Amino acid sequence: MSLPIKQGGLPMEKSRFIQFSSLVGSVTKSIQSMKMEKMAHYGLSAAHTNLLCHLAESGEEGMTQGELAQAELMDKAQVSRVLQNLEEKGYVRQRSGKGLYKRRYTMTAEGRAVTDEMEAILLAMNRFVSRDIPDADLVVFYRTFGIIAQNLSRLEASVAERKEDTLYE
Repeated sequence: MSLPIKQGGLPMEKSRFIQFSSLVGSVTKSIQSMKMEKMAHYGLSAAHTNLLCHLAESGEEGMTQGELAQAELMDKAQVSRVLQNLEEKGYVRQRSGKGLYKRRYTMTAEGRAVTDEMEAILLAMNRFVSRDIPDADLVVFYRTFGIIAQNLSRLEASVAERKEDTLYE
């Protein structure tokens, strides 16, 4: 089976993958840059911002270091350092739990106030970047992007297990 050829000589699927990878890299770089710029006012990094948002969503139940590491795909040691810093700033507090990674963390009132301000900034940024895209298209985009992310995770796991040959069939 031959792949359709696009102008420039690259097969469409190959050029699509290159374009996808480039776009994802560019978007990731822009998001990290904006997070750093906007969160510098609070003395927070992108990692701080993400963990605070996860904790805000968790409500009074809070989350453990292990849960945060899994949700953010971040090393547990880095989560521990970020949480310690957030605790020093008075944004989070430890609750119950035995063992380092089993302790639950919740937001303080000050942490909630900062997170509310951050979420307002993030919402404004989201509205700006998606303002020319119809809502129906955004629904399809996020659903499709979610499927791509799941499939890439499965492929990553298969490559790690050296079983990727079965995926290409």
